[in-house]
Amino acid sequence: MYTYLLVPGRHHLLSNFMHDYFLQASNNRSIELIDGSQAEFDESICMVWAITSANHQNTRRNPLAGYRREAAVDEFMADLPCQYLTYHINDIGQSNRFADYIIKSIEVESRGSTLLTPDNTIVATSTPSVIELFETLGYKIAPIELSSRQPEQYRAARAWDILLELVAAGNNWRDSESYIQQMHPSSQRLLDRYKLAEQIIELHNDPLVGDEGDITETRDYEKYRQSFDTGAERKYAILGPHIRPGRIIDIGCATGSLLKQIDNDDRFRESDLYGIEVAKPLYDRCLQRLANGEFRNENTFFYQRNIMRGKLFPDNSVNTSISISLTHEIDSYLGRDSLHKFISQIFQQTAPGGVYINLDVTCPENPDEKVVIWLNHLDGQDADDQEYAIDRQTDYSEYLGKLSTLGLFKRFIKDFRKTEGDQIKDYELFEKDEQYFARLRRADAVEFMVTKDYQDSWYSEMHERFCYWPPSEWQRQLEAVGFSVDPASGAFQNDWINQNRFEGKLKLFIEIDGQLVPQDWPDTSVLMVARKP
Repeated sequence: MYTYLLVPGRHHLLSNFMHDYFLQASNNRSIELIDGSQAEFDESICMVWAITSANHQNTRRNPLAGYRREAAVDEFMADLPCQYLTYHINDIGQSNRFADYIIKSIEVESRGSTLLTPDNTIVATSTPSVIELFETLGYKIAPIELSSRQPEQYRAARAWDILLELVAAGNNWRDSESYIQQMHPSSQRLLDRYKLAEQIIELHNDPLVGDEGDITETRDYEKYRQSFDTGAERKYAILGPHIRPGRIIDIGCATGSLLKQIDNDDRFRESDLYGIEVAKPLYDRCLQRLANGEFRNENTFFYQRNIMRGKLFPDNSVNTSISISLTHEIDSYLGRDSLHKFISQIFQQTAPGGVYINLDVTCPENPDEKVVIWLNHLDGQDADDQEYAIDRQTDYSEYLGKLSTLGLFKRFIKDFRKTEGDQIKDYELFEKDEQYFARLRRADAVEFMVTKDYQDSWYSEMHERFCYWPPSEWQRQLEAVGFSVDPASGAFQNDWINQNRFEGKLKLFIEIDGQLVPQDWPDTSVLMVARKP
C-alpha cells in the first residue's frame, strides 16, 4: 500500500475536475493508474503538492508567485479527507533530472521527514514528458486528465488550458466557461481577491516579454550585466548633477547598479529609490543585491514590470525619472508610436519641477547624407555565407571574433534587422587601390560602427536600431509633450570607443568633387535632460 500522492506542477490554477479526482481517491483510498490498474493507499494517505518554478513570477509561463499558488492549494484541500503537505520547488529549466530534483528538494526542505520513494508514492500528473521522467525512476503514475498517451488525448481540460481560455476571453473572462464551470472556487476566489486574472491576461498580451520574462532569448545577460555594472560610475558622473531628490525611478534598471550609485550619494539619503526592470534574469539580480544589504536606503524597491503596459506611478508624483539604453529598445521592439507613448507617460508622472534624464545611443543630425567608410580587410578573415542557428550563439560569436572589419560589415548587412524586414538596402561596397570601402547613408554607417563589437550577443543586437532620433528630434518630441529641455542636453563622443573600436579599423569620409574628405568620429551617445515646468 502507498502513503503519498505526489502532485507536481506549477499549479497557477486548480480545476473542478482535479478536485473531484482527488476527492474520489481520498474517499476510496485508491486511485486508477495509467495502465488501468488500481493502487491502494493506507489510512494515513497524504497528498504532497510540489509547486514547481515557485521562485518565478510575473511571466507568462509563471504569472503567479509561489505563495499565491500555495494559498489556492490550501483552500482547494479544505474539504478533502486526507492530510497534505506543500513544498516550493525552484526552477531548474529543462532537465532530465527534473523528477529526481523534485524528490530530493522535498527531502531537503522537509529535513528528511518526507521521503518519497517508488514504494510509498504514486505520482499524479498528466504531462507526458513528466510522466516519462518519473517512470524512469520507478514511480507509478495516476494520469489525472490524461486518457491516452498514444495518441495524446485528455478527458478534461487541464489547469493550464483553463488559464489560456481565460486569457483568450480578455476583459470578458468572468463570463467565460472556463471560469464559471471548470475553475475550482479556490482559484476563483484567489483571482477575484487579488485581481490576478487581469495580471495574467496582461502578461500574456505583453508584446515585449517572452514566456520566461526575457526581452529576447538570444541576449547574453551575464555580459549585459557586466557592461552595466562596470559603467555605472562613469554614467553616474554624467547623470548625477541633474537628479532631483524625492521619488527617483530608474526605468530599465538592469541590475540596479545606477541606483546603487544614487544610494551612495548623501544628497539622496532621504529619497525613495525605485528600480523597474522587465527582464527576469536582471530583476532577480536586483532582488539578490537588495537581500544582500547592498543598499543603505531602506526605501529602495524593485519591480518587474513592462513600463509600456501602463503607468506605474500617479500623475505628478515622480521627481526624477531615468532611462539608460532603453529608448532605442522601445523603438526597435515596439515601434515609434510606443516611444511617443513612453515619453508622454513620463511627462504625466513627473511632478512639477521634476526631471526626466535619458542616456542612450544616438543618431547623427544628418542621417540621410551619403558617406564613405573605409573597412580594414587585413585585421581578420573575410566573411563567408555559413549560417549559424540561434542556439549556436557561442559558435557564431567565435566566428565573428575572427572576422576583419570588412568581414563584419558583410555579416552586419546580412543580419541587421533581417527578421523585421528592415535591412539596409541602400549601400555600395567597392574596392579602390586594393582597399575596401562602402558608400551608404550616414546613419547606416554609424549603425554599423557602434554595433559591430557586440559579438557576444550579436543575434540580440541585430534586432535593435541604435540610430533612431538625433538630438534635435529628441528635443522636439520632449517639448511637444510639455517638457523644457535643459541646455546640458546633447550628443557626445566616447574617447574609449574612438580609440578601441574605430582607430585602425575604419575611417569615415564624405565625397567632394570625387575626393574623399576625412570626417571626425561620430557622436555615439546622447544625454537629454528634460524638466517639467
